Amino acid sequence: MNPLFAVRDCLRAAGLASAAEIAAQVQVPADVAADMLDHWVRRGLAERLDPQGGTCRSGACARCGLCGAATAVLYRWHTAADATPRAAAARAAVMLRPVSPAALR
Repeated sequence: MNPLFAVRDCLRAAGLASAAEIAAQVQVPADVAADMLDHWVRRGLAERLDPQGGTCRSGACARCGLCGAATAVLYRWHTAADATPRAAAARAAVMLRPVSPAALR
């Protein structure tokens, strides 16, 4: 399997994880996993949660201990309920429809 998609699948299954945790599962270096995770963030399908609650919108701040105690950046996969217009646009941009040969002339 393509490592980029393996990273996606691991984060999707975990819901919330650090690049190091994903790297250990996919067996790639942590910096490579972070680059791949940032790809999914740019596509609008994942979110980067900075330590100390800087941009944490998980809704669990000060309760789960992940943001306050963690020194690593966490990533969260967006669920259907979290879908943003940007994510929808990114998915729509890659959808193809069949074109008849006559339309190409």
